[in-house]
Amino acid sequence: MAERYDVVVAGAGSAGATAAYFLARGGLKVALLDMKPREGVGDKVCGDAIDVRHFDRVGLPHPTGPEVEGKFHGVKVFAPNERDSIIVEGEGYALNRYHFGQRLLSMAEQAGAEFFGEHHAFEPLVEGSDVVGVKVRDLRGKRVFEIRSSVVIDATGATATLRSKLPEGWWISYRVPKEDLIAAYRGEIEVEEVPERERGYAVIYLNVEIAPGGYWWSFHKGGNSINLGLGVQAIPGNPNPRRVYEEVLEPRYRVSRRLHVGGGVVPTRRTVPCMAWNGFLAIGDAICAANPIHGGGIGPSMLGAKAASEAILEASERDDFSMAGLWGYHKRYHELYGAKQAGLDVLRLYLQRLTNDDLDFIISSGVVSGRDIYDIGTKGRLASDIVRRVSSGLKLLRRPSVLRQLVRVKEYMDRAVELYSNFPDSPEGFERWYAEERAFFNEVQEWMKGI
Repeated sequence: MAERYDVVVAGAGSAGATAAYFLARGGLKVALLDMKPREGVGDKVCGDAIDVRHFDRVGLPHPTGPEVEGKFHGVKVFAPNERDSIIVEGEGYALNRYHFGQRLLSMAEQAGAEFFGEHHAFEPLVEGSDVVGVKVRDLRGKRVFEIRSSVVIDATGATATLRSKLPEGWWISYRVPKEDLIAAYRGEIEVEEVPERERGYAVIYLNVEIAPGGYWWSFHKGGNSINLGLGVQAIPGNPNPRRVYEEVLEPRYRVSRRLHVGGGVVPTRRTVPCMAWNGFLAIGDAICAANPIHGGGIGPSMLGAKAASEAILEASERDDFSMAGLWGYHKRYHELYGAKQAGLDVLRLYLQRLTNDDLDFIISSGVVSGRDIYDIGTKGRLASDIVRRVSSGLKLLRRPSVLRQLVRVKEYMDRAVELYSNFPDSPEGFERWYAEERAFFNEVQEWMKGI
């Protein structure tokens, strides 16, 4: 292993491997490190679902062969009563996460990245106000050594192993509140029969008693195989997701074989405020890139990797890896996903306040259609048509508060998207922008306390 690289990428998941691929393809000398051995890359607890559009936006080949276990024709969202539902049309893949991860790793290596499995990048090397490399532990021989680089990318997932160890006074060292985390548990299982209503769809069940602050799901992966799981908001008093999975979810199906079970933590919120520093970027779950509503993180992680890679390649042309030189990563990512993500975070905060009765009413009354949900998911905004529709609907006479809430939620979602769309072009404007961001989300949360 060389002791100097242009870029060190810590973590070979979908974010890290994608970034390593684009950077190596761009001609940079890239080291890709992961705690897992080569044969373990891609073995990850995940919902395994991804919208087909992400591959075109990122510029990667669509998955084929063993990488695809099934295809979705859309998403079904069931009300807590499990009678009423909304169908969101759209094509998606049910991935074999292992084979997909192995493909991304192979692409990175073929482009020229050097992979080092069973190597743990456990601490950033900091000199003054710069990140100049990482401390690495070889998990096989236990040797500890340093690798220096022009840029370090933290793609270590929700733990943000490197970002979280940067000095507290740095903007990028933001600590994610526990209430913005989802504790998840899922099983890949084979059942005697997949329910007809779940065939060919990614099915989401809303129920605050089973999955408070989140939802439970059944994603049909083809044949009699499903990805079954749940996520709950990680706050005191909420149930242990593993217990709910074992005692409530699995007994709903006649399980013939368990292929893999496991749990994890997913940050579901808007991105951390600052994602770049001198010689340092973070991507994927290390910046909270997962969709705030459904928790999907594969697509956003690859989009973030693309944005980060473009920013680094541009900085390399100028030989400027300072915070100012890497700052364009923010604008790129927010244009691709981050601004929409901020709008969706407002919706998340609202949904987490609703009761099962509220959710039953919204879905059964037709207040929101599948097309509306599709548009919300792609734009991060609540369409004006929804407000006009419910304004003229007699059904709302039963719940006049819903109209008032939806109007306010729409206003807040629009403001959140605009706020992140107008992220400052340089570090000089960050503190003012961040003060506005904090004040805005404080206002949103104060209003929602009254719901």
